[in-house]
Amino acid sequence: MHNRNIYRRATDFIELAKAYPELENHLIPSPSSSSLKTIDFKNEESQRCLTKALLYRDFGVDVVLPEDRLCPPVCNGILLNYVLWIQDIMREHPSSSVCGIDIGTGASAIYPLLACKLELDWTFVATELDDASFQLAESNISRNHLGNRVRVLQAHPGQPILFPLNKYPDESFSFTMCNPPFYASLDEVTLSAEGKAMDPNAVCTGAPVEMVTPGGEAAFVRQIVRESKQLGARCRWYTSMLGKMSSLTEVVDLLKELSIDNYAITEFVQGQTRRWAIGWSFTDERLPDSISRIPNPALRSLMPPHNNIVQSVPGDKVVEIREVLSAISGLETELHDGYVLVRAKEDTWSRSARRKRKRDAVHLPLACKMVCTIKVSKGGVEYQWVRGAGSERGLFDSFCSHVSRKILAER
Repeated sequence: MHNRNIYRRATDFIELAKAYPELENHLIPSPSSSSLKTIDFKNEESQRCLTKALLYRDFGVDVVLPEDRLCPPVCNGILLNYVLWIQDIMREHPSSSVCGIDIGTGASAIYPLLACKLELDWTFVATELDDASFQLAESNISRNHLGNRVRVLQAHPGQPILFPLNKYPDESFSFTMCNPPFYASLDEVTLSAEGKAMDPNAVCTGAPVEMVTPGGEAAFVRQIVRESKQLGARCRWYTSMLGKMSSLTEVVDLLKELSIDNYAITEFVQGQTRRWAIGWSFTDERLPDSISRIPNPALRSLMPPHNNIVQSVPGDKVVEIREVLSAISGLETELHDGYVLVRAKEDTWSRSARRKRKRDAVHLPLACKMVCTIKVSKGGVEYQWVRGAGSERGLFDSFCSHVSRKILAER
């Protein structure tokens, strides 16, 4: 679970009921200890009350949760994990304004509500296909006084999933979020429920429109990928949550088929629940491996290329990195607290590049092609690719190798 997730620790239901007295009526003795309380997670009303209590106490959010629509499982922390991951992505490349799109916001409008409480400057466009959920989402946004920051748009069958980018052609968006319907049919919903009969969180109050989409979640997200290919950098990061590893494989396969190399994968695990999120970008923004890759051997083949390179260097050598950088022509360097920011417009360090510069009499001004950071620690140097097109990955790799060789060669 994310290190900033407030639900990393088990919920103290007795303390929660003090903050939200309505929950008191739903408390039952915990099977693990006579001094503890819990709720019946198979009771729909108790689930809704728990969600409302957590949102009220932890975020100051007041929501109406209808009986016939999905109740967002705030207590397991996975929804908040997704928001925190988006927050991490935005913090890597800060912008003066951040506007997200929540695809299929649901009756609760849970993602815009959580995100706007965590980030007071963020704004949202939220879409919803179902009439009843659309009206309730508008109401929940209004009752939390966020109407000036969250626009709720009604989606229509046959419309592009990413229609807000067409509706607002003069606006730039920072990210999309989506928790798509998992299932391809109602039969699949039934089979899944039967398979989870012993799961304490098996209660499901969702309407078919919230749980079923033709082709299931993989087809839905693959359609987002195809639409995003046409829209490109109109949105900095397109993301979605996924509930099946097979879906993750299908989406990554399409990204590779479309030559989209700049993507990120994360994993959310809480108890027996496991979810994944995937994001991709057509910008030159590169994310550190800590955000874009997960150390799960089962998913190694799906991971994007590394954006971090760590080179082992003897401790008495690392101090010489400034001398090495100053000897490379054409570099722009900025010394920050704990790292050096490096900008390179072209390869000026390799032998072939030096020979080329000698041959060419005129050197035209070039746009910056590669930005990276260098962090020096005891016994090692870590390089992180920060900006650059996919075609410039070789430039980053070459630079890292050159600097490391020069450090080791210094006497």
